[in-house]
Amino acid sequence: FVVRLPLAVSLTPHESAGEADSGAPTACLRILVADDNRDSAESLAMLLTLDGNETRTAHDGLEAVDVAATFRPDAILLDIGMPKLNGYEACRRIRQQAWGKSMVVIALTGWGQEEDKRLSLAAGVDAHLVKPVDYLALKKLLAEVLATAGKLKSD
Repeated sequence: FVVRLPLAVSLTPHESAGEADSGAPTACLRILVADDNRDSAESLAMLLTLDGNETRTAHDGLEAVDVAATFRPDAILLDIGMPKLNGYEACRRIRQQAWGKSMVVIALTGWGQEEDKRLSLAAGVDAHLVKPVDYLALKKLLAEVLATAGKLKSD
């Protein structure tokens, strides 16, 4: 088990933390991290919060749908193999709601076979990443997907 934490960087007044370390602009995004592995969910949420995002966590599929309904995140990082409701079904239920149609959903899972990716896309997932994920790659994907969806907030 390896934990990597970002280094503190001295920034100019017009530079955000995301611009300093990845070259991609970041904004305060609302991100739901849904994973039945509590340590994994809490750690990722903490990193995203340190980058200036507002986060919530959920630890099963039903809770993910409920939290998404009230929190209305810009993006959901969704594990597939969760109890009560798997990530595929949680995504389908979120997509059925008016508020969930344009939400960005990224599968962040240990399930990485081609069939798993196909099922993710069929359920309405926008991108499928396999654990363990490179954090900088995740940040870049969030910026790209959210910018494409017109959700990246400009300063």
